[in-house]
Amino acid sequence: MTTRLLALVWPELRMPDADTRPFERMLDALDDLSPRVEAVDMGVALVDVTGLGPLWGSERRIAARAVMLARGVRPLNVRCGIGDNRWLATLAARLARFERSDAPAAFHAIDDREALRDLPLGLLPADPATRQRFTLFGLTRMAQLADLPRSAVGAQFGASGERLQALARGHDPRPIVPRRRPERVEARAAFEPPLDGIGAVGLTLRRLAAELCDRLRERHLAPGRATLALTFEDAPALNVAQPFPQPALEPDWIARLLLSRLEAIARARFRVKLPDANHVGVRREPPLDPRKSGVHRLSKSMDTVRSMRVSSASEPFNANGIGTWQVDAAPDEEPNELRIASVTLAFDRLSDPATRQLPAFEARAGRWEELRWSLERIRHRFGEDRLWRAVNERPTAALPEHRSRLVDIGQ
Repeated sequence: MTTRLLALVWPELRMPDADTRPFERMLDALDDLSPRVEAVDMGVALVDVTGLGPLWGSERRIAARAVMLARGVRPLNVRCGIGDNRWLATLAARLARFERSDAPAAFHAIDDREALRDLPLGLLPADPATRQRFTLFGLTRMAQLADLPRSAVGAQFGASGERLQALARGHDPRPIVPRRRPERVEARAAFEPPLDGIGAVGLTLRRLAAELCDRLRERHLAPGRATLALTFEDAPALNVAQPFPQPALEPDWIARLLLSRLEAIARARFRVKLPDANHVGVRREPPLDPRKSGVHRLSKSMDTVRSMRVSSASEPFNANGIGTWQVDAAPDEEPNELRIASVTLAFDRLSDPATRQLPAFEARAGRWEELRWSLERIRHRFGEDRLWRAVNERPTAALPEHRSRLVDIGQ
């Protein structure tokens, strides 16, 4: 079966000052047409439509369905092109012309490589210096370059010239590289009657974390971030996002880390002054009680634990999804007095944990934050006062036992 690729080009998304936020959601919508979708560039996508004819009809109808799916996200004009490889499909999209000024889409298909022979050589993706050399040799049409011996083109233009000649002949061996759609797993628990206080959600949070970790462990995946959402009976929702430096599959540790954040909120009142809708305030988190939280030493070294960002409801997380807390409770309301109606725990940024083994005891520049993180996980698993390090204080002491001593790893 001959491979057929559909290229979609949205000219408005390729403008310098364009709003490109809908592009990812448009690509997600195209997943309903084909599971093989590649984001070539901003505003340019490739879709493998091989074998979709019996299901959707002609190639023009397939392209029309792709346009419909994308316009469901944002109604933008688009150029559609279909060819046997990524070069022919992209070239067909460039050659597509709108039949009317108000037409939402333009369509063009290249079914025969002979159709390339009369096209101008300027359509090839060549750099300005190569274009100038083509002109000096009198090469203006693709047929002129395609008919030259490959050895002669390689001698004059090198490997890039041979690649351009292959494109002029309609050959492009580069395969489509499908994008991996971001995965997300979540579990939710509702309470009837609602729970009194944030501290009462601890057992449920551990159960949800264990359930999600078991599901991911069967697929050999681990989360890179945990997102916790609490809905209250008489107050706005509270969202907490906690990223991990390395993928983790330890439900007790994840639940404990999230609970420590909630305990920090419970010890602080929601008195945050926001002068206007665009104001973002920053306040310091009160120090965690070492006897109640296992992350107090980690708080000293990681900005994600050391600070809390309080934002408006329209921006629950920052650009990196790190350390952003949405706090919308009433100004004078105590968190412990809130009644929790439901809790939702979600894991995303999934990856294979075997590919990201943490070199906990390997000295490497720039890895000390990960080392502290790894030690904190070990501390949580085996308990306090179980990790020690040797400190060489008196190397010239006569007795060996006086030369060094053991110190708790957190000191």
